[in-house]
Amino acid sequence: MKNKSIYILIGTIAIPIIWVSVKYIFSIEDRFLPDPVDVLTSVNEIKPSILFHTTYSVFRLLIGLLFGIALGIYFGLLLYKSRIYYYILNPIFQSLRSVPPFATIPFFLLWFGFSETGKFLIIVTGIAFNLAIATYQILEDTPERYKVFFRSIKSSTRKQTLKFALPYSLSKLLPTIRFSLSMAVGLAVVSEMLGSQVGLGYLIQTAKSTFSLDVVFLIAIIWGVINYILDKTIQFIWSKLILWK
Repeated sequence: MKNKSIYILIGTIAIPIIWVSVKYIFSIEDRFLPDPVDVLTSVNEIKPSILFHTTYSVFRLLIGLLFGIALGIYFGLLLYKSRIYYYILNPIFQSLRSVPPFATIPFFLLWFGFSETGKFLIIVTGIAFNLAIATYQILEDTPERYKVFFRSIKSSTRKQTLKFALPYSLSKLLPTIRFSLSMAVGLAVVSEMLGSQVGLGYLIQTAKSTFSLDVVFLIAIIWGVINYILDKTIQFIWSKLILWK
């Protein structure tokens, strides 16, 4: 689209315009909707710097996301390749993925305390099981023409893990991975709110206790920007990585 950049710019500018318009037209108090200027100036009130907290949060998010994606795809391929593993692991994965990821956070806090290991595992387990089932289902629903081809050359699709199953599943997994990113962001925020001394989630928790709504808005905006940038990055990487599509 020729005017894509213009539309993106309009959409970006529209957000603060609507914000300011709603606040001053309806005379909303700061304790319900802070002034955009106050939100921006709240950056100077955060010690250590907002960049310091953001770096920690992004690091936790990226490590958990990468390991969660890798494990999810690995177990999905394992379920597809071996019926024995499928019969053993599928009931476990189906049961665990039905539990809301946020409901598991207290368990990790009790098991690992406030350590970084617990925060990483919260994100990893929160997305890995869904990705495993999604990967398996993509391969299980392989079009019949591929199955006919493998039968014609006397080669089972279950023996084509690296040459067929992995490339095919990767070409279909992008929507699930993008959803997993949003889930990982939410888990990172909550895990930091419940047990951390540094990070954006920690700032939300401390701001809540001091009724600093401007800081809460600032952190929410930062998380939104992080999610947007990572989402676009994933789409770009996938467009370059999945050459065979």
